[in-house]
Amino acid sequence: MHRFRLILAAAAALTAGTLFFALAHGPSAAAAQGPCGEVAYNSMGVSYRVLFAKNGSVQQYLLAKSSHNTEKDHDVLKELQARFGPEAVNAPPVQIASFRQGPNGMMIPDKAVDSCGRVVHFH
Repeated sequence: MHRFRLILAAAAALTAGTLFFALAHGPSAAAAQGPCGEVAYNSMGVSYRVLFAKNGSVQQYLLAKSSHNTEKDHDVLKELQARFGPEAVNAPPVQIASFRQGPNGMMIPDKAVDSCGRVVHFH
């Protein structure tokens, strides 16, 4: 009888965890994470573009339209990170394509190419 309760509790915990994961991430988040995809996200007058890498993870969040309020812009970015995860953590590395001159002869990365062949500019 004790084994049955243990197995039942484990199955219930696994089902609850799977259900929580599905509800937290939602079907649109999973569908949007296609390889080399791009999603536009608008909230509170702020627009971001989410670029996905070849493996489906987030390559980069790009601020498309600012509210001119840093806190609002950051709040929307935090919403995105909660929905899709952090940027560039599981994405393949970018290949640096060009550098620009920095102070004291330092070379600073200027452009890179991501895993999908998109050119990314550093600011």
